Amino acid sequence: MNRSTLLGLSICFALAAVPTISQQIPAGNVRMHIQGIQIPPVGDAPFTAKVVVRWDRPLVGGGTNSQKYYTLVARDSQGRVRREIRAFVPADSTVEPPLRSFTILDPVAGTRTVCTMATMTCAVSAFNANLALSQNNSDRGNTSSESLGQLTIDGLPTTGTRETVSRVTGPRGSSQVAVSHTEAWHSPDLQMDLSVTRTDPQSGVVTLDVTDLVQGEPDSNWFTIPPGYTIKGSKTQ
Repeated sequence: MNRSTLLGLSICFALAAVPTISQQIPAGNVRMHIQGIQIPPVGDAPFTAKVVVRWDRPLVGGGTNSQKYYTLVARDSQGRVRREIRAFVPADSTVEPPLRSFTILDPVAGTRTVCTMATMTCAVSAFNANLALSQNNSDRGNTSSESLGQLTIDGLPTTGTRETVSRVTGPRGSSQVAVSHTEAWHSPDLQMDLSVTRTDPQSGVVTLDVTDLVQGEPDSNWFTIPPGYTIKGSKTQ
């Protein structure tokens, strides 16, 4: 089962097709990295969906800062994956989360295309799907896991797992043990998690839920670059 793990202040996931949202926190100018649900570039499991993300972050002195965003994702029968990166907005806001960029992974052509909205440019680089799928998390600390049983999500059977990671943080002599938890519900049919909850005493609670899931071949326009973008680079395997 592929599960994402929250490690200290950085929520790290080493596999392919995982977007990162960075947030600058005023206290201590600490930068948080929140990464999304992994969508492996595998064939014969096409779908489109929305991934809804909420971050409830504890504030110094008490209280919670709650933010949200969503990302639209798709994968076709060839294993091509397209997904967005959007900016956070307040959890109680009705404002559309601003679209920052989108990425297209093409395991057949061996390319990764990242298109940035602000500059209307797309950077094309090499992408090795086999290498990406074989990568493993490292420096995970002391990890234990337990089964959460079975759950049906959007008509798909999923298997739940709770992973607990204990890590020593802080300078020598005043170090502490930080314990984080990740609960993930994995779909064997789609080979991806459909729901992930990450809990950490410093960064708070991050929930990621796949919604509006439609199985079947996406429109081919999902995997094409819209007009008006300038393409930079053309590296293939």
